[in-house]
Amino acid sequence: MPSKNSENRNRPPEIVEKTEIKEKTEKADLKLKIDDLTTAEEYLAWKKMVPNNLRSIIEGVMLGLPEKPDKDSLPLVGQYISEFRKAMLSGDLSQDSEIDNRVLNMLKPLENVKTVTGGVVNVFRVMADKDTSWSLRQKLYDLQIKPALEWLAKKDLEKAIKDAKLPATDESKDDGEENQGEKSPDTSDLPDQSDEAVSSMESGAEKGEGEPTAKFTVAPFFGGYYRQKILDKFNSSGRWVVKKDKKLEKVALVSLDNLRTRVIFGKVRGGGKPLALPLPYNWGVEIDSLNCSAESAKILRDENGLWYLQIDESGVFDYDLKIAPQQMLEEENESDEMDITGNIPLEASEMLQKIQLENPAKMKQAKAIVKAVRARLEYSNNPEAWKKYTSNINKFFENVWQNKEADCFTANTVAIRLLKEAGILCRFVAGHYIKGKNDKNQAVLHSGSGHAWLEVWDEIGHHWVRLDATPKGDPNVDEEEQEKDLNGDSGEGDFGEDDEIMSEKKVEEKIEELKKEGGSGGGKKKRKNKEVGEEDKRASDFSEKAGCTPEQAGEFLRALDRVRMIKNEQGVAISDLLKDEWKKIVIARKIENMDYRGPVRMDEGDILEDPVSAKIDIMSKEFNPTGFEKLKKKEKIKMDFGGINIYFSFDLSGSMAWNDGSTGRKKSDVQRDVALLFIDSLMQCSYISRQSGDPSELLPIKIMATLASTNGQPVLHLTDRWEPAEQWKVYSSLIKLASGGTPTHETLDLIEKDMVKEQEQLKKDQISADKLPIHYVVEISDGTPDDFDETEARHESLKEKGAVIRSYCIGGESKSADAAPPLLSFSQLPNILVQDVTEEFKKLNPRRIKT
Repeated sequence: MPSKNSENRNRPPEIVEKTEIKEKTEKADLKLKIDDLTTAEEYLAWKKMVPNNLRSIIEGVMLGLPEKPDKDSLPLVGQYISEFRKAMLSGDLSQDSEIDNRVLNMLKPLENVKTVTGGVVNVFRVMADKDTSWSLRQKLYDLQIKPALEWLAKKDLEKAIKDAKLPATDESKDDGEENQGEKSPDTSDLPDQSDEAVSSMESGAEKGEGEPTAKFTVAPFFGGYYRQKILDKFNSSGRWVVKKDKKLEKVALVSLDNLRTRVIFGKVRGGGKPLALPLPYNWGVEIDSLNCSAESAKILRDENGLWYLQIDESGVFDYDLKIAPQQMLEEENESDEMDITGNIPLEASEMLQKIQLENPAKMKQAKAIVKAVRARLEYSNNPEAWKKYTSNINKFFENVWQNKEADCFTANTVAIRLLKEAGILCRFVAGHYIKGKNDKNQAVLHSGSGHAWLEVWDEIGHHWVRLDATPKGDPNVDEEEQEKDLNGDSGEGDFGEDDEIMSEKKVEEKIEELKKEGGSGGGKKKRKNKEVGEEDKRASDFSEKAGCTPEQAGEFLRALDRVRMIKNEQGVAISDLLKDEWKKIVIARKIENMDYRGPVRMDEGDILEDPVSAKIDIMSKEFNPTGFEKLKKKEKIKMDFGGINIYFSFDLSGSMAWNDGSTGRKKSDVQRDVALLFIDSLMQCSYISRQSGDPSELLPIKIMATLASTNGQPVLHLTDRWEPAEQWKVYSSLIKLASGGTPTHETLDLIEKDMVKEQEQLKKDQISADKLPIHYVVEISDGTPDDFDETEARHESLKEKGAVIRSYCIGGESKSADAAPPLLSFSQLPNILVQDVTEEFKKLNPRRIKT
């Protein structure tokens, strides 16, 4: 009997590799069974929360699979992930001298991470261990890996912007006068802003030769299909156009994978005409990152999910903004039928009938039709052939079929005509295909990279599938990727499927199956169905009210539950401590007043009030005479102060992406927990106050939150509300990538405006001075503000208006006159802040006023 090795020697290398991978995967899968509800839900959360490029290498190691080339990651991020994989395999970090020191510094701490019990763990070995739970893996990612990856991603983008010689975002605002409304003397770099697509075979529209002029530039490089326009009418001139006006709307924030972020930049003509932005499939725009000298610049989207930049002012403007893959795939909708007519050649009609008989499924029909068109035609940019095709538009498809010369535009137009004839919903897409990079590691989108393809509606999956009928020979297209789409070997959503234990779709199906079975299987401790249902309902309710996804809601609620358990040095939960202090204030404000009631009998009374009545009763031999009064105590909450307004200035500057010296966590993550802890605790105090008396007896609390990053940003204006919408606003703003400087003077400006507005309203409502709220400003940073003098001037202005200011500087000593004691680490902030805030609470002690 031949050995397995001898069998492999007789097989082609690629067959041997696939066989070995399959065998390794089957063996590994025995230890990686996801067959109980807890494991399935933890694994699904892992898949949703951990970036695909890192997750695939971790699961790939667990399955014993070879490394796949990473084409998507940013340079430093890619190096980190690659070295992480090597360390998982060996158990220790490589000593390769070619590793960037910044990457090495981020990886080294993972060899010895301290645990709460005083021990240490090697994160690489824990991640590679098949017995490690998915929830522990996710926690290690959140606390130890994510901060490093985000910091490296930031460095990658900084280099990309520097290499492109773009001004930094905060500097560009200073030189706005220089750029404002300048007209470019050379308009060759202005992209097309029309709603049409033209064939490169058309005279005057040929693909240019020589050094191309960039219409858009993406840095660092990212290749492949960039979708820009969806057009639905093939007109009598042989051009694709839009049948009706687009519905452009303002964009809600989308969740992006910041480990694969790129910067897109270029020029745009103003005047109100929107510019369609070319983006890779399933990518989105980071709205807040738009950097443009035009004040009216805004990002919009149409009903097809395409992105646009619109400027109402006249002139030509430079812009740059960040783009990245969307973490959650959006729901897609069918579109209207294509407006395309023309005679179909008999041979093509017969081919259609044969394909439909052989392929009952619509998607298989679509791929077969597109493959047949691609095989029939030959790549060409011949203008003479185009003249013949458009001389009689009704015979356009007959002429193309017979002549065979076609570019991407022509071939996909023919395919769409046949698809429509077969009753398959499809649409024409124009954009760019990027194959190579320039010497600055950038993707340059220019006239020569313009490309066209089509999309077919998948009735089962309810999404659009990209197909490309471009004949072989187009030098700008990767034919291997094109053929994979047509053969069904891969698609935009299939990245990394081989390097995963179970696909997201399958694990969701598994969860539903286990829920129906009552969570049986696996032998692990299972959650009760009731508890799971309550958690799901809680996340669903929060999601609906906050306007976020259920997954984002679940992430927030887990964070909220976690911070409510943070304790001080004495082991008391800080959330409970703040609530207890507030209760003490409410109780202390209860004033005891004597209330005399009478007349009563002698055994009930305290003093004789009516001697005459008592004497009459005694004379009548009454042993328990009336005429006495009873002194009763009555508690009344006296309103002396109007509560407390707390204004937060948080720091999300670039240095906040660094690790905190004490905890090893990213400083912005620790700050996020502190923010969530205090705001949530304070607003619970406000709730306690509302439960303690009628509206006239409240001790209200209001909060405001601002963010110092690239500029000063209002997160939450002064409010006494703490509903899901407010909770998500605060949380989502504090989980953004730390970047920019520390313009604290700008956040203090915002705070002062809200404070003045509040004081004016109190004055208008004729609230007496002894019932005005205390104004307490909490300023948090990990260093000196960008403009120390301006910040101090804002301090003085706020104090003149009655505010109390505390400047908390983490990791250094503030020179501010309002500085709190210096803190070495963000981990010290909860204890120090609760002490200071409590002291302010105590100033609300009542004055004893007899009523």
